[in-house]
Amino acid sequence: MEPPQQVADLPPQYILWLSILATIGLVLAWGVFWIAVIRRSESIHDILASSGFFRTVAVMGVIAGTVVLSLAGRLPGNIAGAILSGIVGYVLGQMQNQKTKEDNSQRPK
Repeated sequence: MEPPQQVADLPPQYILWLSILATIGLVLAWGVFWIAVIRRSESIHDILASSGFFRTVAVMGVIAGTVVLSLAGRLPGNIAGAILSGIVGYVLGQMQNQKTKEDNSQRPK
């Protein structure tokens, strides 16, 4: 039988600050992203209409939530690790699917 895991118990104000810090990080990342889009004169409509954009938003939200809950001691390390490894598997699987599609489209027919 495995020993019980010890989880640090943070006061609520630390959890609030962790959430605020994660939100600020996400806002800064998205700000840099949109500045780059505007500078390159990309089509904002095309970006918002793509399915990859929403996958990225969902992955960023899950990562931020998992990290905050884990650091706050509300999510055990093994569960946080499982969530994050699932996200990594999902992202790498998507990349592999795109690479396979590109390889198939470049083959001579």
